[in-house]
Amino acid sequence: MANAVFSSSVTYTPSGGGSLTQGFRVAFAYTASSSGTVDVAAGSTTAVDIVFGSVSEVLGFVLQNNTDKDVSIKVGANVFYSLAAGGVLMHWSPAKSAVSLTGVKATPDSPTNAGTIEYVVLGN
Repeated sequence: MANAVFSSSVTYTPSGGGSLTQGFRVAFAYTASSSGTVDVAAGSTTAVDIVFGSVSEVLGFVLQNNTDKDVSIKVGANVFYSLAAGGVLMHWSPAKSAVSLTGVKATPDSPTNAGTIEYVVLGN
């Protein structure tokens, strides 16, 4: 069993002025993982299956769009999100949820230049 820790802080200026910092930390143990980099050709609109491998209970999921156009993120049968160029989508949970993340596809929106989609999946 391995351990994963997501730790981040966001410093921002609220509407009333000043500066605030909000910290986030999630830690969990996991027994299975999958990761990869998918090459995306210029002009591609081909959906990419995000490979979960032996992970059936997803606790950690990170996907980065390294193309110059949006990538549509589809979960199951529905388009869930449109991830902007350079954007990162993350899910971190310290315990199994009632319904695990499954069936993720990423569809590039015809990038001008070649790029990549990178992902990491952690769980059990």
